[in-house]
Amino acid sequence: MNEIYLWSVTGMACLISLNTIWRLFIDRRRLANEDLNETDRAFAWRAVVFLIFPLLNLLDLKAIEKATQLLGGHVTNWAYGLLWYHIHPVGLSSHLDLSLALFAGVIAQILLAILLIPALIFRPHPFLATVLGYTICFIFGLNLIFDPALSFFGMGSPRWQFIYTTGSLDSKLFVFALHASSLVAFLAILLNHKIRLWFSELTRPKAADELKEALLKAKAQTDNARLACRLGLLYDKAGLRRRARKQLKNLKSKHPHSLYSLLLGAVLHYRRHEYKQALTCFAQAAEAPNVMGTLKASLLAAAGCAAFADGETTKALNYCERALEFDDNCLVARMVKVDVFLHQGKKETAAEEILQSMRRGLSLNLENKIPVDCEEVLDAISNMEEKQTKPVATQGKWRS
Repeated sequence: MNEIYLWSVTGMACLISLNTIWRLFIDRRRLANEDLNETDRAFAWRAVVFLIFPLLNLLDLKAIEKATQLLGGHVTNWAYGLLWYHIHPVGLSSHLDLSLALFAGVIAQILLAILLIPALIFRPHPFLATVLGYTICFIFGLNLIFDPALSFFGMGSPRWQFIYTTGSLDSKLFVFALHASSLVAFLAILLNHKIRLWFSELTRPKAADELKEALLKAKAQTDNARLACRLGLLYDKAGLRRRARKQLKNLKSKHPHSLYSLLLGAVLHYRRHEYKQALTCFAQAAEAPNVMGTLKASLLAAAGCAAFADGETTKALNYCERALEFDDNCLVARMVKVDVFLHQGKKETAAEEILQSMRRGLSLNLENKIPVDCEEVLDAISNMEEKQTKPVATQGKWRS
């Protein structure tokens, strides 16, 4: 039964790998763009798992086989199934030799990861840089985190189970100390802000350039709510999500009742698939005093988008209808209505909505506008605040 399961996994992996290769071919022009979207980065992870991981497993298998032969043993039988492998080294004279043979694959993979790092220094194309960076992180994460953890529960590779169950206490302490120090070093490098910013420059060059410019402005204007909000949005766009959350926390502490705090919180919640929280923030921002016109429509449409993503189709349709009352050309609201109608099986109504949008001259291009066009909303909030402050300034001048 176990063999049937493993070879079934191999068959599924083979089909997905072939589909991934085909996708790489047919999407080659889109992947050649400098500005990659989240779908492209998700596809990069898919390429790592179903194209590169099988090669890493093969490297692991061959390294163990070669190390066993060099140490005076031999391999009785082995099996390779893309995402898994079995190998049985025998004839080794000592516990140390068997440990070295079993960990030869880990050493080979880590050496490969180290050799891949200089390739990033030459600033390859963003998609290639993404695949290389993900591969390096995958190799270290697999060998330092996932494999030891799974082996502890009896589901990982035999090498860590061999360490857990055999050997002296001193040898175990040495291996665990070496592993712990390597893990701490890897996590320290992975979480380092400068390294993450450097990787963002390689994989998201446009977002990284915008972020650098915003950081320079933030140094000169330390208490600007709009700039702080834009900085948080750019942190998220550049892939620095911990920094984005920290920026939101700072913005809430300095401007707790600001529309900028609600906007940043809503976008971050939506990007993390926390749709209920995003819906609440967008709805609160839309109902804030003095929010009218296209700004109100954009925020209501974003609330509808979050509601639809959360499965609340009726609520999504209501929010979109309200958004169109304030801006009849709100593209996000109309496209969310199309999604709702398709979900309800009303294909003719959805087609009519699309035709109506086209008659109005809408481009139907939603790139960087889901759930909301952040730059457009930021400008709208700034204009609204300027209009609120002008009468006060005029009144003060008249009184003087």
